[in-house]
Amino acid sequence: MTTWLIPRIDLTPEQLRIVELPPTSHRVIFGLPGSGKTQVLIHRAAYLRDRYGVAKDKYKVFILTNVLRDYIRSGISFLELPDDSVCTFHSWCVDFYKNHISQNLPRINSNFRPDFLKITRTVLQHLRKIGHTSKMFDFILVDEGQDLISESFEILCHIAKHVTVFADYQQQIYEGGANDRNIFEALNLSAQNVSLLGTYRNSPDVAYLASYFIKNSEKRSQYLAQIKNNQCERERPLLYIANSLDDEMDRLAKIIQKRQAMNQRIGIIVPQNRHVFGLADGLKKRGIIVEKAVPPPVKTRSVGNTYVLFDNMTPKIANYHSAKGLTFDCVLLPRLTERSFGNFDDDLRMRLIFVGIARAMQWVYLSTVEKDKPREMLLLENAEKNKHIIFQRSSVGASGQQKDYSNEDIQEDDFSLL
Repeated sequence: MTTWLIPRIDLTPEQLRIVELPPTSHRVIFGLPGSGKTQVLIHRAAYLRDRYGVAKDKYKVFILTNVLRDYIRSGISFLELPDDSVCTFHSWCVDFYKNHISQNLPRINSNFRPDFLKITRTVLQHLRKIGHTSKMFDFILVDEGQDLISESFEILCHIAKHVTVFADYQQQIYEGGANDRNIFEALNLSAQNVSLLGTYRNSPDVAYLASYFIKNSEKRSQYLAQIKNNQCERERPLLYIANSLDDEMDRLAKIIQKRQAMNQRIGIIVPQNRHVFGLADGLKKRGIIVEKAVPPPVKTRSVGNTYVLFDNMTPKIANYHSAKGLTFDCVLLPRLTERSFGNFDDDLRMRLIFVGIARAMQWVYLSTVEKDKPREMLLLENAEKNKHIIFQRSSVGASGQQKDYSNEDIQEDDFSLL
């Protein structure tokens, strides 16, 4: 069995300091990708439970997506944390709504999904109405807090004696996420906060490439300041420019085979869920089995079920939104084409690609197609000039009739569902 969770003894002094912060007041912890926020969060949950004798039904770890929930659950058994201590914030709100307000959930008419925004705000109204009763939980820890709406944090104050929020605004990719002022006000904190510094674990080559997708120069400098050049063996990222979609798929399959032979944990990250299904199918035709990190359709789900297993070495494929919070030894970013990003605006595209690259601990591979290169090629060309990425062009001639494995009919998306 493999696990992403490192032993407590391997935490840095700064990470351990945050793990053991006393729960005398709420906490907001900011950390860059690769700083170990999720590692610290899980070890903090175990520390608070053990140090203060908290019963297993009196604490929660709230995360954003089902995929991240399954990822975290795959590692917590080593600390004897129960699976049901980790859930999405939205699933908790749904349970509370059903138990205290109504069994009939408000839904979005277009796709019959639960209306999470309306559910969250109705739960908050109910909590305000009943006033300050005894807290349901001794503590709640929140991962990826920057993507929750501001009302979420007022709910947390109503239901928990202590709240610790982990956040990184460079990775805010969901619309309507709270800003830091919203979080501080809701938690009744001053503007002071705690940052994870000197804990960056990713390869410098990964970090240098990711930095090209940080638009704000000050934030880019802060990010680069965390890089330690002696952390691991150096391997520059690679961009493969294919002549066709078939050519791109063939090369992707070879890259996966090579990395599997190196016994690396592989993450394949794509712009949209239609690519998850399409590339998984295309790789299967080439003898490569991957696991789709996508929950089943809403109507077939059961609350609390685990859908994606991260305790094995099977390569995982997910979209950028679902991949938030995950880490892999190497990350492969195929379908980096203009068409694939659809209607995403420029700022979101930059943050998505940053999130994708930053999932890698050791190495990043990107691929595009010659006739559909993304507008971000200018950034990648600049990275090549600075020797932060290697460009490799296909030596295969463009074929006439090309098979597209993108499976356009599958549109199911994972946006923080039950």
